[in-house]
Amino acid sequence: MDNSAELSTQQWATPRLAAGALLAAGVVLLLCAVFVASDAVGSVIIGIAGLMLLGFGAYASLIRPRLELSAGPQLTIRRIGGAVTLTPADVERVRLLTMRRIGRRSGQLEIDYFPAAADHDTEREGTEREGTEREESMLVVFSRWDLGADLLDVVDALDRAGFAVEDSRR
Repeated sequence: MDNSAELSTQQWATPRLAAGALLAAGVVLLLCAVFVASDAVGSVIIGIAGLMLLGFGAYASLIRPRLELSAGPQLTIRRIGGAVTLTPADVERVRLLTMRRIGRRSGQLEIDYFPAAADHDTEREGTEREGTEREESMLVVFSRWDLGADLLDVVDALDRAGFAVEDSRR
């Protein structure tokens, strides 16, 4: 029996085109700061904006994929500080939040997990986590921008993989 569809890896990241647009806009602003701005204060402000766009673009280009779901199931979250790989037992909660902002619905995907540092605690294995979840857990929040996909699709994939999902649609 071939279960290769179940063993596939799913990855989510900021679209490359968006990251490239941020980098290009940053370069344009830096060039404007050097060659176009007529006053020193305006030049500094435009230069700072250009550097910020370059930073955001570099972050979106280098931290890829932001979220990866692979066989096992294992969930890998990439951040500036490195990647952390989690199993369903390591994840306290995956929650999809939807809210109205400026007349439009936007969503956030929250992943609450127990950090690797907690693995050094020898009592963690056999004890209940009741009452200490908030003290020990780490929270990572993703938006559609971070993952480059519909958050509902990401939540459905995590639910199918066996992660504890809280979804307000149900």
